[in-house]
Amino acid sequence: MYDVIIIGGGPGGSTAGSALAMAGKKVLILERERFPRFHVGESLIPFGNDELKAIGVWDKMMAGDFMPKLGAEFVLGNSKAGIKILFGRYLKPGYAQTFQVERAKFDNLLLEHSVSLGCEVWQETKVKSANVTNDGVTVQCEKDGATHELSARWILDASGRDAFLGKQMQLPKTDLGLPKKFATFAHFRGVKRNEAPAHGHITVVRLDFGWFWMIPLDAEKTSIGLVQTLDHFKATGMKPEECFEHVVATTTELQKRMAGAERVSDYAFAGDYTYRHLQNAGPRWLLIGDAAGFIDPIFSSGVMLAVKSGFLAAKQVVAADEAGQPLGAAAQARYTKEVGKMCEVFLNMIKMFYNNHAFEVFMTPQPPRGMEWAVNNLVAGNTNLGWRLKLQVWLFYRVCWIQRRFAIVPKLDLSDNPASATPQA
Repeated sequence: MYDVIIIGGGPGGSTAGSALAMAGKKVLILERERFPRFHVGESLIPFGNDELKAIGVWDKMMAGDFMPKLGAEFVLGNSKAGIKILFGRYLKPGYAQTFQVERAKFDNLLLEHSVSLGCEVWQETKVKSANVTNDGVTVQCEKDGATHELSARWILDASGRDAFLGKQMQLPKTDLGLPKKFATFAHFRGVKRNEAPAHGHITVVRLDFGWFWMIPLDAEKTSIGLVQTLDHFKATGMKPEECFEHVVATTTELQKRMAGAERVSDYAFAGDYTYRHLQNAGPRWLLIGDAAGFIDPIFSSGVMLAVKSGFLAAKQVVAADEAGQPLGAAAQARYTKEVGKMCEVFLNMIKMFYNNHAFEVFMTPQPPRGMEWAVNNLVAGNTNLGWRLKLQVWLFYRVCWIQRRFAIVPKLDLSDNPASATPQA
């Protein structure tokens, strides 16, 4: 009999497990794969630092060989405009830096840290079913060819986009009004880097039909991925890797940075981006990270939302246990609302990014007074907006709206980008 069973040992599950173990809970983490393993989503953002510090893993990260990330860069595919955002310009020292992380190493570090705090971890274990009642949960899983039946008072779903509980319980969800996306990505050596101190920045290359990420993972290796709408990808008639290489070959900025680059991993693929479950908690269950919802990763929100929701879910369990009762309806609603509020901040940014007029405001080299501070906070992942920041964020989006009708900031030249046309097989 466990206090808590967690499905998934990624950042969300490990963070929740560590926080619960620190509170004296008996925790079992069930992980389908064997760590370390490859995973996409290698760029952290500063407002996820607090939870990593709270569970005591930050010092281990500082002592590791992860690439320091001091900001972010956004450029057009035709190389005609670009901006660099330096976190330390407007944020407190604790948020001036985070890391780019090779997820195989980072996720393994977090999982091992949870073990050091007292969590039990079963790897290469497949969860088959979970029977959840108001009194607790019974889980059936397979490990080493044998079936096991386990019991706990609580179950936390950190299964990622597999969304185990969401599917089993047929929880309602929404696509948030965004089209489905498709991503193709791999690791490369020999990619041209920015000069210091921007050498650790993530670079986002904006295309007419999507975007590229470039994430420096260490002195040589760079994660590079193409995100496009699923409809655009299907219209090309190409295989994913063919489409990736076509876009690189026909995009000015990518050619400048990737001329002579060598791919050092297989291509990987991910699709069906953007969804959110409308209910994230019940009397004895909570959804964490991608299991609660997944949004377009333009602003590197994935790991931060996972660790924040994992830490928050652990607090909910501890509070309910102290009261000696399941999670009440009000607490369930508060948790769902808090996770939704964090997602909403990024969702608004994503919609801005894909709108050409709003993106012109984001990219302007001379932003209106106070707007750069607001954008800096948003890109760094600040979802807890005080009244002053909330006002500046509102003004930023108001200017974006006006830009659609009147050119308040200079227009962007999106021409001369051959990749804007749909390639034909």
